[in-house]
Amino acid sequence: MAKTTSKKSVAKKKSVAKKKSVTKKVAKMQEDNSMGIMLLAGFGLILLIYFGSTINVDVDVEIGQDKNIQAIESVDETIIISGKTYSSREQAKQMLTGLPQSQLTYEEVNFVESYKD
Repeated sequence: MAKTTSKKSVAKKKSVAKKKSVTKKVAKMQEDNSMGIMLLAGFGLILLIYFGSTINVDVDVEIGQDKNIQAIESVDETIIISGKTYSSREQAKQMLTGLPQSQLTYEEVNFVESYKD
């Protein structure tokens, strides 16, 4: 006859992991940073007060005593657009509107569009 074999179960030990003690870092860096910012702000206020009290500004304003003020107009009205010189804004507008827009540079197109009569 056949023998029946039985296996004995071996008891296993449960391993318990050791807990590592974790120490939290002290928020000392936060205090150092805020202390540095406070010192910097205080130093800035001291400089502001110092320079504000030592600088004297004297402003003399004269309002229109001379009623014969004339507007000075420039005699030379030449204008340069994209390296081309024109004798006046009107002449530049005339010359540039005669050309197709595809042949104009970006600067010339902007001048034509922004020109006001």
